[in-house]
Amino acid sequence: MEERIINLIKQGITEFDEIQSLSNISRKQLSLILQDLIERDILYHPKGTKYYGFIMTGNVIIKSAGYGFITVEGEEADYFVKEEFLTNIYDGDTVQFYPYYSGHRLTNGAIIQVVKRNHEFIIGHFKRRTKKGKLKSFIYSSNPKFPIKAIVKKEIPDLGEDMVVYGRLSYVGTAIEAEVLEVIGHKDDPGIEISQIALEYGFDLEFPKEVYEEIHKINDYVREEEIVGRRDFRDHLIFTIDGDDSKDFDDAIEVNKNADGSYELGVYIADVSHYVKEGSPLDKEALKRGTSVYLADRVIPMLPHKLSNGICSLNENVDRLVLACLMTISKEGNLINYDIAEGVINSKHRMTYKKVNELLKGSKEMEKEYPDLVEPLRIAYELSKIIRRKRTKKGALDFDIKEYKFKLNEKEEPIEILPIERDDAELLIEDFMLMANETVAYHMNIMNLPCMYRVHEKPDQDKLVETLDQITSMGIDTSHNKKKITSLDIQRIIRNMEELPHKEIYHNLLLRSMMKARYSEVCLGHYGLAMQYYCHFTSPIRRYPDLMVHRMIKGILLHPKDLEEDIHHFNQILPDIALRNSKSERNSVDCEREVNDMLYAWYMEKHINSTFLGVITSLTSFGLFVTLDNGVEGLVSIDTMSRYFYFDEDEHSYTDGKTTYKLGDEVEVIVIQADRTTQRVDFMFLNDYNLGEV
Repeated sequence: MEERIINLIKQGITEFDEIQSLSNISRKQLSLILQDLIERDILYHPKGTKYYGFIMTGNVIIKSAGYGFITVEGEEADYFVKEEFLTNIYDGDTVQFYPYYSGHRLTNGAIIQVVKRNHEFIIGHFKRRTKKGKLKSFIYSSNPKFPIKAIVKKEIPDLGEDMVVYGRLSYVGTAIEAEVLEVIGHKDDPGIEISQIALEYGFDLEFPKEVYEEIHKINDYVREEEIVGRRDFRDHLIFTIDGDDSKDFDDAIEVNKNADGSYELGVYIADVSHYVKEGSPLDKEALKRGTSVYLADRVIPMLPHKLSNGICSLNENVDRLVLACLMTISKEGNLINYDIAEGVINSKHRMTYKKVNELLKGSKEMEKEYPDLVEPLRIAYELSKIIRRKRTKKGALDFDIKEYKFKLNEKEEPIEILPIERDDAELLIEDFMLMANETVAYHMNIMNLPCMYRVHEKPDQDKLVETLDQITSMGIDTSHNKKKITSLDIQRIIRNMEELPHKEIYHNLLLRSMMKARYSEVCLGHYGLAMQYYCHFTSPIRRYPDLMVHRMIKGILLHPKDLEEDIHHFNQILPDIALRNSKSERNSVDCEREVNDMLYAWYMEKHINSTFLGVITSLTSFGLFVTLDNGVEGLVSIDTMSRYFYFDEDEHSYTDGKTTYKLGDEVEVIVIQADRTTQRVDFMFLNDYNLGEV
């Protein structure tokens, strides 16, 4: 009977009389069952109502207009929350709530209580104010998503007006109190804005004392006794290829061609797990961080520089410990044989993408400088194309999404926005790392050993069909089987867009219809890469999941002690670590995005009243988003449009009967506002701006 009642409530039958009528249970018996479910914290029954709903837990997202949404892990739809339910609730808080009907859809949520505060700390400006004759101290939050002022209950010496401080929060009734822990700097210090955002996302700029004490004992060089039992690759022509400004080198490669036309590909990855032992202070801090964070001109590393830039980095002309994935690949791109082994290397060259691209294009200067790499790189490029062609044939997706980087001056102000290029060298390294990741995941899976997989599940078909219908309405051929859309179908649709002037808009739409990649202890495949087996193995300096994969390879595969116990141990801890790593990754992406948004707005502060040509990349009920060719996105609010425009949600357009604005339209806009503190840029259509001046 209980199951019948729960199923009815799941279907949206939430009032006592309706439940009783459809369940065929007496009122007395129903009351007893419902009361039991309430006492077990399964159902919630607001006083004075006939409503019974499930208690759910989710995270709050508060919009600038005052209302909010609650997101629930694993659910596509969010729950709308009225402003009246958000008193003393802040963005990111984890709450218990009950969903309830609004019209005919179960989309609203009423908050019962806060389970966990998202903001345990505050970053902001320290100020003193006189209130009712008393001098009081406050921290004014610099986070636009957490716009509060906290009463300072505990200070530290030498606090001055407009110092940027870091404090611990206490929620006392409706008030928020703060204890100042650290002075970060003055609000006018160069680069303070980026530091603030990083700290707001929980990325500490320094490591704990125990970590520094631990790494002090680690040597800066490879000792002879550490090489014993390892394969010696030091006389091999192994080299790294990275960006011009890279400081840490996770991976190195070696490529040769056999007489029968097959290839030997060696991917050598820094043996970070040799230095970062499970359960140590260094390991605990790495797990807490989960990833290195790349913010404009700086990196907040997962591991201290002594490791990330030193003993764990595959620097040129020094011995380094590695885990090697050695693969034999046929001329058709099939994996013929492989081996995974511990080794020691001595990288012969520290190559950059720029130099390799020049070499691949036949630069005589580069050939003269690196004569020993001319043939290996030719072979590497040949193999790279074979691997990519095979991956594409299987249905791998390659979305053309433009990315940008910032050039900062000595005051750390953005002075230029530059596109990030992906040329042959970048693709070559990507192809080889994907091959190594797939090979390791395949081996761990067929051996039935624990592994941290990188998974990307199939998209929700309804959501995908809706996106394709939207793209079709713009006159683009998206013919497909509506019952089952495969990655090959999407790949063909992407090819159909190849000649479109603003194809990245449609690529973005398709990308948003995909599931988010995540980490899992279960091998669920990678839809976007068209791989059945995939993990992250190649970046243990900057990603904790890779470090975990190394730890399992070494502990279970290469040096098993108590195999059954070790397998049980990893099976026990992997689900939690996978969840934590997935959250760390999302947190890192959000932090990087917020820093970029701040820098975009800061850059545009210098261009108020300047005119730009842009493209409409998104339409909402409150306006249109326009993106410039430097990546800056700004809002054209409907309030700034000179005539009444109707938002046609089905046609994805704005129209006043004469003029129509739709996705992909090129428009002239003028910058009317830009603010780095709110990370917002506002545009106005140039025609409307000129009309206002007349």
